[in-house]
Amino acid sequence: MLQGLMTRAIALGRTCVAVILGAAFASLIAASASAQPLTPFRIGSQSPPIFEYLYINYAIEGGFLRAQGLDAKFVGFTAGLTATQAVAGGSLEGACDGFTGTASAIERGAATKTVYSVNADNTYVIVVKDTILKPEDLRGKKWAISQVGAISQTYAALWLSKNKMPDGTVDWIPIGGGTARARALLAGQVDAALLTAGEWLRIREQKGVRMLAAVSESVPPLPLNLCVVPTKLINEKPAVVQGFVTGMLNAVRHARTPEGRVAYLKLAREVDPTGYTEKQYEEMYDFYFGSKGNPLAVDPNGGLYPEVYVANMKSMVAEKSLDAVMPLEKLIDTRFVNQYIGDNGWYDVTTGKSGNYLRDMLKR
Repeated sequence: MLQGLMTRAIALGRTCVAVILGAAFASLIAASASAQPLTPFRIGSQSPPIFEYLYINYAIEGGFLRAQGLDAKFVGFTAGLTATQAVAGGSLEGACDGFTGTASAIERGAATKTVYSVNADNTYVIVVKDTILKPEDLRGKKWAISQVGAISQTYAALWLSKNKMPDGTVDWIPIGGGTARARALLAGQVDAALLTAGEWLRIREQKGVRMLAAVSESVPPLPLNLCVVPTKLINEKPAVVQGFVTGMLNAVRHARTPEGRVAYLKLAREVDPTGYTEKQYEEMYDFYFGSKGNPLAVDPNGGLYPEVYVANMKSMVAEKSLDAVMPLEKLIDTRFVNQYIGDNGWYDVTTGKSGNYLRDMLKR
């Protein structure tokens, strides 16, 4: 009996030692993993960012990209087009710009591909002097843009074309970002400008200006922001690209939670140099993230919708700003968004819930 007790005691001691050693080994591995150096990742986009672009800053400041092993830095540009040029030149790991500029750059040989498009539709409005009552009144007028070739010009030109006014109808006046364009319009320096819904919300009570139209009324869903990475990075470090996409979509989904709402609005107040009223901030959040707003303005499912891309390329071909409709695989790489949705399911903007899979929609 004594020998049996001693045998069991020895076995128990060995088990305890094994558990202790196993725990120590696990701790060592965890410490080693946490000590792994973060991968630098510079993201270029418009600065100061408009409300719907703030998800990039939110992903950085909220630690969503760090959780994916990325030491992300925001690099601001006066226009997204400049950021696209920078990533094509190799000085950035990622850049976010409008559809037309990105598609044109890739057609001309920029070695980049779109990996997600959170801002999968535009929220631009045409704001004009209150003496301009219809599109035809814009002939020969001064139209404020940030710079030639930027979204503020290309999307405006597309809207003009859809309203039967060809190139040369207006005089493009480079002014700067949305806030600067709004100021120029209020000061009477220009007659029209393309502004975001948020910027219009800021100035709509001012005298002398009116909203003429929403761009979405006459053009198909038009991605406001395509985010690209170099094909070299995709080929050599796909895990880094996956971390980038995962971190961004995690941030966008979290921004739709009650605690995310508080954090996103707090960040908006800190980043926006001009500021909105509390009521305007709440209205903007509800528009961009609420169930009654535009579900594609800040899309939690990655925004790579093939019919939208093809329709917009066809529009560009018709306007002679693109030679031909490119194969989708030349413009976008869907594998990273697909992997994210495979792991996390679709997000239902009507219910505010993630984790929706095909099996959940099938009625058996």
